[in-house]
Amino acid sequence: MNKDYYIIKICFIFVSLLIIVLCTNNYSVIAKSIFCSKEDWTECASNGIKSKWIEYAPDWKLLKKKDDVLLYTRKLPSGIVQAKAEKIMYVKPEVVEQLVRDVPSYKEFMYKCFIAETIKIFNDEDMIVHNATAMPWPLKPRDGVVRTKVTKDWEYGRFEVLCYGLHPHQSKQFVAPVKGFVRMHEVSVYMIAHILHREKVKCFYIIHADPTGVPLFAVNLLIDSYPYYTIIKFEEMLKKPEYIDMGKKSKYLAQIETFCKRKQNYVKSN
Repeated sequence: MNKDYYIIKICFIFVSLLIIVLCTNNYSVIAKSIFCSKEDWTECASNGIKSKWIEYAPDWKLLKKKDDVLLYTRKLPSGIVQAKAEKIMYVKPEVVEQLVRDVPSYKEFMYKCFIAETIKIFNDEDMIVHNATAMPWPLKPRDGVVRTKVTKDWEYGRFEVLCYGLHPHQSKQFVAPVKGFVRMHEVSVYMIAHILHREKVKCFYIIHADPTGVPLFAVNLLIDSYPYYTIIKFEEMLKKPEYIDMGKKSKYLAQIETFCKRKQNYVKSN
């Protein structure tokens, strides 16, 4: 009798612990689901998460609003000004995702860019790119060898493509110095999208560059033109039928659909 009693007691304790574990795991899954009353769910992220997203850096200062583009700047420790353009676009997120992956198109929407070529592909989210940008006369064109990095956050509906310049020894390994060009190494370009609705995206274009040999004051005077004209042209490109068709084949289509439905269901239930 005592033996049966202890067996039953042990089984009861085991089942109770199992229920607690399952409930705890279920709670953690629920807790991970982000629900936000704002249109842009990234705004509901914690300060710790936002600190990793460059568009939320605390030292951005609004420079001006030009048409429907917001232009911001901030000064980096090097003294170079980093500029940010922000614009709402009425387009499907997967079309944006496909355009930023199409490296040859960069010379069509990036301001003053006339060379954009893929040098090495590690995978479709990690590659080496060579580009060149025209400069005002009498300056020589500037070129750079950059590596891309893609990050995604489907809880908050955000994805980012970062292109950052390689150091001199790495740069030469992939592309030898080009006669008539001045090679840049300190450069970074961010193309970021926040999914607002199924056909509405907040887009950011952020750039900083040290075009070797150009006085710092001249760089800082020109810097806001690059993000403004780039983001305007970027939106025009998104309307092209070929990119709309490419969007239908996006590898992230399922994640985008799921995120947008979750937002829609949350709005309906509140």
